[in-house]
Amino acid sequence: MHYSAPGKLFISGEWSILEVGNIGMVAAVNNRVHVDIEKSDRISVTAEDFDIRDAKAKFENGKIVFFDIDDKKKDILKLPGEAVSVSLRYLEDHQIPLRPFKITTSSREAQVDVNGEMKKVGFGSSAAVVVATVAAVLDFHGYAAKKDEIYKLSTIAHYFAQGKVGSAFDVAASTYGGLFVYSRFDPDWLTKKMEAGEKLSDIIKEKWPSFIAEELAIPDNFRLLVAWTKESASTVNMVKQMNEFKKAEPEKYSKFMGDVANCARSAIKAWKDNDQDAYLIALQNNREALARLGKETGLPIETNDLRLLAEVANECGAAGKLSGAGGGDCGIAVCFDEETARNVIEKWKETDLYPLDVTIDKQGVRRED
Repeated sequence: MHYSAPGKLFISGEWSILEVGNIGMVAAVNNRVHVDIEKSDRISVTAEDFDIRDAKAKFENGKIVFFDIDDKKKDILKLPGEAVSVSLRYLEDHQIPLRPFKITTSSREAQVDVNGEMKKVGFGSSAAVVVATVAAVLDFHGYAAKKDEIYKLSTIAHYFAQGKVGSAFDVAASTYGGLFVYSRFDPDWLTKKMEAGEKLSDIIKEKWPSFIAEELAIPDNFRLLVAWTKESASTVNMVKQMNEFKKAEPEKYSKFMGDVANCARSAIKAWKDNDQDAYLIALQNNREALARLGKETGLPIETNDLRLLAEVANECGAAGKLSGAGGGDCGIAVCFDEETARNVIEKWKETDLYPLDVTIDKQGVRRED
């Protein structure tokens, strides 16, 4: 069996989405991660992008345990290993007999070839690997999972493997696809459920407090443009630093997060009202609110290249901003006509930014023929 899952881009509401009850706009993009699963005499994982071949593993006490590999490789395989662990526990809850298999992951489509070297650009390949792995393992065992089940299982795997940081918006993009309004799950609720030792099948069956993934219609003239700044960012480290700022300066944190959240709400309302001018203004305001948040916290949220990317797009009549946590990786521009889109791309190239061939992927995780 061969499964794939799309990458992600955040359109509006970055950082504020970490707070329960806030909403943001998220897109899935067509740079897919691929996972193959086949019968074997033992469980093993191959991660082609990291040159890890047939890492042997066993499933014991509800966890995948790798052996005959060093700690560095174990750390690389932590996410797919957790995805397999969660999937097998879920299958056990449904009294489905487990079978050994070989998993092979590849995320080359989520990378960019720069002078013969593949570079990550911030499309959320780790979340996509988790989603595609969960879907593949369940299907391999004959369990026809719904997308809500895949999302929840993948969120549990991804969230806890990364030390309980992140909003899982990237997991949602890889699962559902398209363009959608997102509100994160309540992490305290989920943590209590998991730490209480409740059965996975019971947790998955419940309605998760605060979680929303509401699909949005996409007009034909909508143009989403993406450029890479040629530098990478560590989202996990930035989230940890933001949490430190939250503890040290709770009032300032609430104010700046509230500013970003209000921009996202305005953008989503304008989108639903089909008010394109108001939508572009809301994204431009969102960009400015994120820049202020970076200055206040000391985090490099809007780097010089991301600022340049946005300014160039705005001068062309589009709305430009960073996408995601910032600190590098990709920025976006949004407009509603082809001429403006072409002008933005040309100007980006002139300023040594790296435009990417990216479109919104409407399908989410899927089994390939």
